[in-house]
Amino acid sequence: MISSFSLKYEKFTSFFQIILFLSILLFCFFVSFNPSIGKELLNNMFYIWLLSLNFKKLYFNFKNNKIFFLIILFFIWIIFSILMTPTTNYYNFDNFIKYFLLPILIISTSIKVEHIKYLLSSFLLGMFINELISYGIYFEFIKDKFLGFDIVGHKSNPVPFLTSHIEYTLFLSLSILMSLFGIFKVNNKILKVILLVFSITMITNLFLTIGRTGQFTLFITSLFLVGIYFRRNWKYIVFSLITLGCIFILAFNFSSNVNTRLTQGYSDIKKVIKEKDYNTSWGIRLSSYIIIPDIIKNEEFNVFFGMGYCEVDKIIQKIHIDKFGKDSSFSGTFGHLHNTYITIFAGLGFVGLFIFLMLWYYLFTIKIDDYYLNYIRYSFLFVVTFGGLSSNLFWQREVMLLSAIFISIIICLTTKNDKEEINA
Repeated sequence: MISSFSLKYEKFTSFFQIILFLSILLFCFFVSFNPSIGKELLNNMFYIWLLSLNFKKLYFNFKNNKIFFLIILFFIWIIFSILMTPTTNYYNFDNFIKYFLLPILIISTSIKVEHIKYLLSSFLLGMFINELISYGIYFEFIKDKFLGFDIVGHKSNPVPFLTSHIEYTLFLSLSILMSLFGIFKVNNKILKVILLVFSITMITNLFLTIGRTGQFTLFITSLFLVGIYFRRNWKYIVFSLITLGCIFILAFNFSSNVNTRLTQGYSDIKKVIKEKDYNTSWGIRLSSYIIIPDIIKNEEFNVFFGMGYCEVDKIIQKIHIDKFGKDSSFSGTFGHLHNTYITIFAGLGFVGLFIFLMLWYYLFTIKIDDYYLNYIRYSFLFVVTFGGLSSNLFWQREVMLLSAIFISIIICLTTKNDKEEINA
């Protein structure tokens, strides 16, 4: 009787584990679509996760994986900062849990190494669909809606579903880097051609938008990856640099968006230097560095726990208005700092920033034996790291969801699976 019950119990949990894996595949596919889809999928995944009993692996991951441990520690410090700075607005905290912490808890305890290739393929397939829709917008076959979903962009900035061109071009730059390696990895000639065409059309798509962030992350990440993987082969380095140079020169000369945005960026920087005018796109981003002394001097800033994770936006908004005036562009930025690291420092103090940098350090340095997956790790981390210099990771819901997927994959690859077993 006991053995019969045990068998039924195993079948029950196995069934929900399969359903959960399929849900995670769907999640990876739809992460490049509207974030409300990801949120809805997460709600369902959470209940399936509980039924699958995968949550029992949380303690094992906490004990055996430094990355997982640091994520939990970072979350605990966020809670501590909130307790030390009472607030009635928990929007930032709510977003952190829904779009970053919860998907990491679910995915990292539910996938196995052999699942990873399917998750990556699902993500790239989703990006391929997005790219087709983007070209449909550009050629005006698709306008306001597609399959019931609102289209964010337009012909001059063909962004399908993600909140803005910033998020979309970050996703594109990562997808381009993943596809380029795939061209050399796969043996099937037809698949090589498909990936090559996909890469070329995605690069073109990247420069059809007005998203300088994605273009910047593609360029700088490519330089770092060339340095890492070709550092002993000067021919490859020279060839890679020439190729990159040609791509960006062609983009500047043939894409009106790239030409206009780079010219505008140059003009914005001149205004900052000559006129101290920060009421521009680049000016707003550079202001994040300018107000660091004001953040430290602010009476509500504590060197250990900052201004509080949920209060930081309100206080930064006040600093912006005091420094730049209520009639400046900053009156509509809601205290948003275009920098992940300065935001964490302001909201969580030196301790919070230290924990986050330690997390990022281990994500970069922890050993991954698989050559391709190690490349994927670096591609993702460089794109998000450099993207964090011009925007805030924990402000962008889509980027948090994307990060949750890839961080979960890294956790899966690097968890010490010793002979210790988890009682199911």
